[in-house]
Amino acid sequence: MGEGSLSQEEIDALLQGADETTYDSVGGTTDVDASVELMPQPDRNAIAEIIGLSFSMAGNTLSTILSKNVKFTNPSSDSVTTADLTKELGNDSVCIFSDLSGSINGRVCLIMSSDNASKIINILMAGLSKGGMDMGQLQTLKDSFSPILGTVSAQLGIKLGGGITGSPVEISMAKSPSDLILPDGKNLVQTSINLNIEGVATFKVFYVMSQNTASEILSLYKKVGQNPVIDSSGGMSIPSSSSSAISQAPAQNVGIKGVAFPSFANAAPPLGGGNLNLLMDVQMSLTVELGRTKMYIKDILGLGEGSIIELDKLAGEPVDLLVNGKLIAKGEVVVIDENFGVRVTDIVSPTDRIKSDAK
Repeated sequence: MGEGSLSQEEIDALLQGADETTYDSVGGTTDVDASVELMPQPDRNAIAEIIGLSFSMAGNTLSTILSKNVKFTNPSSDSVTTADLTKELGNDSVCIFSDLSGSINGRVCLIMSSDNASKIINILMAGLSKGGMDMGQLQTLKDSFSPILGTVSAQLGIKLGGGITGSPVEISMAKSPSDLILPDGKNLVQTSINLNIEGVATFKVFYVMSQNTASEILSLYKKVGQNPVIDSSGGMSIPSSSSSAISQAPAQNVGIKGVAFPSFANAAPPLGGGNLNLLMDVQMSLTVELGRTKMYIKDILGLGEGSIIELDKLAGEPVDLLVNGKLIAKGEVVVIDENFGVRVTDIVSPTDRIKSDAK
């Protein structure tokens, strides 16, 4: 060939290389990762449904912790790559994560922006947070969301028909994309959920898992089949696959007949506590209360290191054990391997619980 011309072999080589690249919107080229296989939309919809139902129950737990009405709504799942998610959420965010084992395995992460995390911390600290997040504030956020992730994992186990346990919850602050801690693998499933806190704000949080973990959830979900799923209100919802099958059934093939109701006189008495096992894996907040007092705002603002607050309990008097703010028992403080513990000495009777609630 003459000078400045390409041989046929060179042209073929250039054409082959073009097949391995794609052009971006500004005329450059980017490599295509052939190993990335995103999850189909129907599977993502199923994941959003399952995660959304689990977070509905977790909203009740967070309501108790924050003493405000809290709701998790509008779940939506997307299949993304680790690189894309890191770019999207890796700047100034807080990541709360735990490793699941049992019927499903893998790391799950709850991610929110630092600004939104600060709003929650401000509620937890009764408005005394002065902005920014130090280790103490991150620890407070971690302790508050540990039962949230625990509730979600327990609800997943109930809905999927298998036990799921999670490792102790950890928390990290991501100032840059490289700081963000995510599940293993190139492909992830990100479920965005609206977190509505009464009187504060509505913002998005992101529940992230690997695509392999999401596939395990779908596999168990399909094994459950057409069995109803118990939702957070105690009612039941039919899996989406069966709902669509009902809606697509031809009207002319539907037979209509009267309903035969059983006689109440012959009905067997209900089994007490039959559904209680469904709640056995739900985590609740147990609080040990040393005592209480009331103070003027001016005195609270005057507190500092070394200040002493007098409580309404005498030295040696039993401490109170509360579950979700309800008094259930009394006990005495003990020390176990340099950690504080409580030995239960008295279980509060139902009558006394009612009296304490009425106060």
